[in-house]
Amino acid sequence: METISMLFGNPAMKILEERLWEGARKHYLEEHPADREKNPRTIMRRAKKQYKDEIEASLKETGQQVKAKWGQFKHGMTEELKTALITLFRMSDLDWYSVEVGSPTCPAVIAVPYQLLKHLTERLLFQHFRKAINFEDLNNEALEALATYAADQKFHEVLEDARHNYQALKIGTSSTFVISDIIRGDSYFLGEEKHHSRIDTVILSSLGASLAAENKKNHKGAVKKWFHEYRQTRTNDRRFTGDGWEIGLEELKSWVCGP
Repeated sequence: METISMLFGNPAMKILEERLWEGARKHYLEEHPADREKNPRTIMRRAKKQYKDEIEASLKETGQQVKAKWGQFKHGMTEELKTALITLFRMSDLDWYSVEVGSPTCPAVIAVPYQLLKHLTERLLFQHFRKAINFEDLNNEALEALATYAADQKFHEVLEDARHNYQALKIGTSSTFVISDIIRGDSYFLGEEKHHSRIDTVILSSLGASLAAENKKNHKGAVKKWFHEYRQTRTNDRRFTGDGWEIGLEELKSWVCGP
């Protein structure tokens, strides 16, 4: 029998379905703690048997609502994701980032995990949807699925667009930076760990004074300085703690690249 998500043929519904089943699995184990040591497939099979009708009814109802909003959502999701990313930078503080070059109070170059930015941009987008009158008929689970779909599809494009256009990004109340680089599998210490991990990082260069931040030549110059000078002399004690972002070490480690 086809799943509800296949019947609707909607990728956001697939995301929602997977999350509902994961929630059902956790709920099943809360009700049947003695099954915790059983094979994961056995647990999921029993959870599906117990919650199948409930979840399919929920998916059918929500699917109709998502289908009705899908065109409007797709039309605006990229711009809304851009706004969420800009808002995230503005809401952050300099001391939340890893300092690559300069001092903590006056850094020339800072870094942050790519997946952290994606995750929190997605969270802000969900909050935007929850407040939007056009999506008030959708429940939180559906809105979260839409935000996840938008981030999965367009976050990399939005970040690269900001980088290629040397877009000035305000961090906090006064600091302005530009995205210089996106490094895949970058070597970094996480939290207080003694062994480094490999994690995708976003590098941002300071644009200095506010007047300089308005000059595109300064934007390009900051990026060139990163590639021609700073990137060649990076220290071997680079560390990202996650302080300020409300992200724990386990979540940070979940974004580590494979060997």
